[in-house]
Amino acid sequence: MAIDKDESNLVWKDKTGTYKLGYSQRLMREQVRWQKINFAGKCALIATILILIVIILYIMYQLDRVNFFSTIMYR
Repeated sequence: MAIDKDESNLVWKDKTGTYKLGYSQRLMREQVRWQKINFAGKCALIATILILIVIILYIMYQLDRVNFFSTIMYR
């Protein structure tokens, strides 16, 4: 079974002949496409949030090592 790459064409062919895709089948293909895009977007968002959390934790750790407040108090 070969499905044409053109989205406007709703026809697929096999050994026995040519058949038209139903409207619900076309909608299902669109839904699967959008689900893949949403999944990739969610993965990218989660990765970005995790990277930001690691950066914030690292900055807090470095600031704790510098210990600004006790340096200012003992001057």
